[in-house]
Amino acid sequence: FYFRNGEQNPLDGRFFIGSNEVLKRDATSLKEAIALVAGSDRERPVVVRADARADTQALITAMDALGQLGFTRISIATTPEARP
Repeated sequence: FYFRNGEQNPLDGRFFIGSNEVLKRDATSLKEAIALVAGSDRERPVVVRADARADTQALITAMDALGQLGFTRISIATTPEARP
């Protein structure tokens, strides 16, 4: 599954798990949503995806939530900024 900063406005701090938006933006809600999707599998690889304009704090919040839940196979994938 993927955690993305908002796609339409990457500075809005929205989180997605797959294509489902996590409606509340706090760390507790994010961890609950992650745990719901992952179940007890903490060995699965997780990709945190953000574009070039993504808010750094949102990325840190996602990484921290994953770490607190016990995920260790975390990677970051970037999406290049769209060119006009």
